[in-house]
Amino acid sequence: MAASRPPLTRDRVLRTALALVDSEGVSALTMRRLGRELGVEAMSLYSHVESKQDLIDGVVEQVFREMPLIVPGPGRWQDRLRRHIAAYRRVLVSHPNVVRLVGRRPLSAEGVAAFVDSALAELRSLGLDLTTADRVLGVIAAFTLGHVAEQVGDEVRAGTPPVPLAGRIDPERFPHLAAVSEMKPTDYDREFELGVDFIIAGIERLLAGRGGDR
Repeated sequence: MAASRPPLTRDRVLRTALALVDSEGVSALTMRRLGRELGVEAMSLYSHVESKQDLIDGVVEQVFREMPLIVPGPGRWQDRLRRHIAAYRRVLVSHPNVVRLVGRRPLSAEGVAAFVDSALAELRSLGLDLTTADRVLGVIAAFTLGHVAEQVGDEVRAGTPPVPLAGRIDPERFPHLAAVSEMKPTDYDREFELGVDFIIAGIERLLAGRGGDR
């Protein structure tokens, strides 16, 4: 006798959808294909997701649920912030096919709202007003998403023969670019740390202007 399948729930639908996107990309995520993965008719999915957009929003929410909520902790705020941003990056890197969807994160989704609210609370605890905290969070998110998108894009392209820049750039006209083309591949970890340093220095300057430091 065939083993019974687990009950179809919204959580199971979304977890399966995320696994499908992880393995085959966003273009593979159709109701028909997802139904096959779950062993049900595509129409059965509409009892758990309202639409294709709701499904995509749910996939993004699943990713945000993997990000630890930001809670008050000991130590310097600069060190805490570095850890939070690094954790955000790690989750995104583990789901490269979802990165371009995260930029349109559905703030009304429970998992997304909980993470964003905890991040705003942490930034406000430093002494930033809500408007500034929201803008700073936007900068952090945009930098991290952009950096991860560049990294995963390069990793995908790494499977194809490289096209060297050296020899195609006139070193007399573009000496700096020609020199860069001879450098080693990008160290994404170090580059990311440098970007985070810039962000933290900017926050320190904002706090100095307000007379706050924690």
